[in-house]
Amino acid sequence: MEEKALYPFRFLPKDITLPWGTQSYKIADLGVIDTMVDNGWFGGNSLADLMQTYLERVVGEPSFNYYGTQFPVMVKTLSVNGKTSLHVNADDETAAQRYDTFGKTAIWYITETSDDAVIYLGLRHDISAADFYTSCLDGTIERHLNAIHPVKGECFLIQPGTVHAASGHVGIIEISESSELFFRLCDWGREHNNATAREMHLEEAIDLIDFKAYKAPASPEAGETFSRRLAVTDQFTISELPLPKALEIGTEGYESFILYTCVSGSAMVQVRTEEGKDNWPVRPGEVILIPDEIENFTLIPAESGTVLLETVITPRPAEDQPEETTENA
Repeated sequence: MEEKALYPFRFLPKDITLPWGTQSYKIADLGVIDTMVDNGWFGGNSLADLMQTYLERVVGEPSFNYYGTQFPVMVKTLSVNGKTSLHVNADDETAAQRYDTFGKTAIWYITETSDDAVIYLGLRHDISAADFYTSCLDGTIERHLNAIHPVKGECFLIQPGTVHAASGHVGIIEISESSELFFRLCDWGREHNNATAREMHLEEAIDLIDFKAYKAPASPEAGETFSRRLAVTDQFTISELPLPKALEIGTEGYESFILYTCVSGSAMVQVRTEEGKDNWPVRPGEVILIPDEIENFTLIPAESGTVLLETVITPRPAEDQPEETTENA
C-alpha cells in the first residue's frame, strides 16, 4: 500500500495559568503535556502519536538516531505579569545520570515588553554557594542577580547552570530541548504562604549553579543574508527570519525537520504535490513543523512585517547520547 506523504503540521496549544501569568505550550512531547495536530488528515492525533507512527520521516535520520521517538525540541510562550520564580536547568549529562531524562538548553525571545520588564540572567558578581543559598532563603537574592531591561526582538541564550527569571510585563517565546526538568530556587516569598507555596529545589540544585559573574556568550556567526542567527548550540540552531517576500527553501542541507514559529504577521507554507500546491497557514504565536521528508517548499508572507523563528536540530552522534535517557518527566 502506498504511504501517504507527510505535510506541514500545526498544533493546538495547551495553556497553563501560573501565579505570574500564562504559559502556553505550542509544540511539546512531554508525556503529561502532548500537543495535538490540528490540521490535515492526521489532525486529532498527538505529537507522540506522530513520532511513534512516522519516526525518522518526521525528524530525519540523525535526530532519530540520537533522540529515538522523543521529539527533541519544545516551543512555548510566556505571558508574564508579575515575577516568575528563579530557576536553574541541568545539562544533558547530569539530567541523564540523576533523573533519566534530557537536560534543558533554551532561548528566550522577547515579543512584548514594558517599562517595568526585567530579565534576570546569571549573577552580577561572583558569589559563594553559601551566600547564594542564604540569599535565596532570606529573600535578598535579587541584589545579586544580573538584571537586563529587555527590548522587543532581543534574544537570550539560557545555558544549563545559569539562574534566570522574568519580571514585570513581558512576552517571551521559549524554544528549548524537549524537557521540563527545572529547579525552583526562590519564589519571592510565595513559597512561605500555604496558599501559594510550590515545590522548591534549592538544596537539590545547589551544585548545578554557575556562581561566577554572568558573561554573555559570543554572538553566533551570521547566517544567510536574509536571516539573523540567534543561537547555535549542541542541540539546535535558531534564526530570526524576516519575510518581506516569498522564499523558496530546499531542505537538502538541513539534516533535520524545521520548525517555524510565527512572531508577527502571518505566512503560508506552500508545498507542491502531485495534484498541485497545498497551502498551510501559520499565524502569530503558532508553530508549524516541516517534516524531514519534505524536500522543498515556499514561505509566502500573507501580510507585511512577517517574522518567523526557524529552528533546526544540530546533528549529534548516537554514540554521544547520555546513557539511559527516556521521555521527560
